[in-house]
Amino acid sequence: MVDIILAGGFGKLGQAIQLGLKNTDYRIVGILSGHQHESTYPVWTTREAIDVKADIFLDVSTPKTVFDNAKWAIAHDMLLVVGATGLSDFEVDTLRQTATRGVLIVPNFSLSAVLLMAFAQQAAKYFPDVEIVETHNPKKVDAPSGTAIQTAKLISEARSTIGAKTTEGPARGMRVEDIPVHALRLPGYIAQQSVLFGGADEQLTLTQSTTSRTAFVPGVLRALGGVHELEGLAIGLDKVL
Repeated sequence: MVDIILAGGFGKLGQAIQLGLKNTDYRIVGILSGHQHESTYPVWTTREAIDVKADIFLDVSTPKTVFDNAKWAIAHDMLLVVGATGLSDFEVDTLRQTATRGVLIVPNFSLSAVLLMAFAQQAAKYFPDVEIVETHNPKKVDAPSGTAIQTAKLISEARSTIGAKTTEGPARGMRVEDIPVHALRLPGYIAQQSVLFGGADEQLTLTQSTTSRTAFVPGVLRALGGVHELEGLAIGLDKVL
């Protein structure tokens, strides 16, 4: 069995992971949470209270805690899978420099989201004019999402020319790698992203939707299974597929 410490285990994704890891080769040995909860697992509300060893630290908590959690896990010689968003470029670089074992940062555990990003990279070679629209539930803390930011970075790396200059202003979205990214927050959504490409007299729209957090569990299992093969830090579920 592979022992897991789960951070953020009582959020909706965390609860889906709790169920998804049952009857697998992964065993949750405790949950790190901002608040005490009734659970069949040990629950710690501070990192200092953790009194067990584990093979992998899996973090799906919040932007507020993810960096300190990651530093703690690296200092305690654990493999690390980060599904929480909010890490800055500086923080990612810091983790990269200090990582002595595999660290996998996953902006989105959805397999369809990974494919969307791969397809967007391919399209960007031929359609440099692009914008991103992402939609999540109103409780999502960060905007734009980590998935949208990663998608923009991948598109920027893939396209051979810069898109046409467009107007700027409050309604034109946040620019990530000079790509407009628009974040919507609406009830009824879990996660959805569209990447819209425009060309001469033609358009291409790629859209991915997630309707249940259980959709993330297969990606979580792939991340847990692949992180031990990494040397240092990698970003994206595609690195272990």
